[in-house]
Amino acid sequence: MKSPSRNDNGKASVTDNNSGPAIRPPRVTTKVATPLHLAAAGRWCAMLLIAAGAEVLALSPLQAASAKREITDSGITAAVEGGLAFEKGVFPSAVDVSTSQGIVTLSGSVNNLLAKERAVKMAESIRGVRGVVDRTTVTPVSRSDADTRKDIQAALRLDPATESYRVAVSVQNAVATLTGSVGSYTEKQLVARIAKGVKGTKEVRNEVAINYLSKRTDSQILADIKARLQWDIWVNGDMTNVDVRDGRVTLTGIVGSAIAKSRASDDAWVNGVLSVDDSGMKVEPWAHNDAHRRLKYATRSDSDIKQAVQDAFRLDPRVAAFSLDVNVGGGVVVLGGNVGNLKAKTSAEQDVENIVGVTGLDSLVKVRPSGQSTDAEMKEQLKAVVFWDPLLDSSTISVAVVNRVAYLSGTVGSIVQKAEAQDVALRTKGVLMVRNALKVEPEFWVTYYDWPNYYYASPYDGQTSYYASGMFGPQLYLSDERIKKNIENAFFWSPFVHSDEIKVSVDGGMATLTGTVGTWIGWGEADKDARRSGATGVVNRVKVKMGAWWW
Repeated sequence: MKSPSRNDNGKASVTDNNSGPAIRPPRVTTKVATPLHLAAAGRWCAMLLIAAGAEVLALSPLQAASAKREITDSGITAAVEGGLAFEKGVFPSAVDVSTSQGIVTLSGSVNNLLAKERAVKMAESIRGVRGVVDRTTVTPVSRSDADTRKDIQAALRLDPATESYRVAVSVQNAVATLTGSVGSYTEKQLVARIAKGVKGTKEVRNEVAINYLSKRTDSQILADIKARLQWDIWVNGDMTNVDVRDGRVTLTGIVGSAIAKSRASDDAWVNGVLSVDDSGMKVEPWAHNDAHRRLKYATRSDSDIKQAVQDAFRLDPRVAAFSLDVNVGGGVVVLGGNVGNLKAKTSAEQDVENIVGVTGLDSLVKVRPSGQSTDAEMKEQLKAVVFWDPLLDSSTISVAVVNRVAYLSGTVGSIVQKAEAQDVALRTKGVLMVRNALKVEPEFWVTYYDWPNYYYASPYDGQTSYYASGMFGPQLYLSDERIKKNIENAFFWSPFVHSDEIKVSVDGGMATLTGTVGTWIGWGEADKDARRSGATGVVNRVKVKMGAWWW
């Protein structure tokens, strides 16, 4: 049987293994690639999620068999702080984290709304977090309200999904207010996301009304919500209770992570819903334990998967306008047809990957722009959106468009910024392909200088390392054992990875992952955690059990 793995160059490959049934990882033609290692960081850039404190040192899978590791407030705090520190260029050092009984409180200041929201999502994605209290304030760059309003309007007009929306914008004292009407909750959220992506705003008040085309009964709404929860690969819908009365939804039950709770709440916003109350949902880390992974290996028929894909497309404002062909065989989804922009294509592919039962994806979707934009016009549009985007404010990005291919070059401070720039290019009308050559260069500083020797400190763990003169660039050396512990730390704090299922070995900085997991989430998160934990490369030989789809 074949199992998914990655070779030393980070490319997907298939390895023979007869230890159990496995399937190929989904293959997507357009994807933001996870780099083999951070460009200028080398092996020093460890994701030290829990490096602050003895209680946060990871246990190996073998140690875990004899000693049960506990989730502590101090460990959660260190994990969140490590995540914030990893994303240099996005979060300033002014963000403070504290935890009490699993409730994380964020305080301090950020310079844009997207960073504020990302900090919350990062905290929610840590194992053991039961909720997040966000007390961070936004101190945006100084701009006139008139300029901010003009740019938000332009951003809505230039985005291929929102260009036809009837939305009015007003800005006063850096607070943007959105009014008008759209046809769904996801459209309303998309409008707000575009507005938050323009620097100069400290708050967005989304007063856009949702005008559903027809009134739906509570039973219809209930059926749709249950289906979404059951089909969403990130949510264990079997443990979530749904009640609908006069279009108002109440969610109760138990989920295994705060991020799953947020996802379930978003899933509940189907057509016809007036409000969603998730205050009755409890986050319990034990909900991800083996005894509670019900229907872990449940399979779904091809016809059911096809219906779920089509339903997801109808709810996605970037995809709904296009008629895509969906065919499913043996759990592998084949997409065909035409879309008007590159972002619609990648959104459709992501929708498919989020559906349970999908074992692979072949995307044959073609991008056929309806407009006749020239390369020069697309370049100017791309430059404008890069300038507006507050997440890219600290980066140095050059853009070019040749034969409808967008080229990105320059430097950014984190993988998040590189991915954000990629997304901006994908949303540019008329672009058929994106070549992202941005280099990730986290900050370094010299803590002591005495010619001819240099001493450097990593901004992540305070360690000082010695480098002889003539060495090209600072590169803090991490031992194989340290990298291994970093990876196991990341596994422990991820609600989607069970460290007892995956074995880690590191040789010369190269990490090898083996074992069997129950979901594609576990496979992907394990791969990501290993890559950002200081390894120079990752060989992912973890297998995904046939039919597995959620925790």
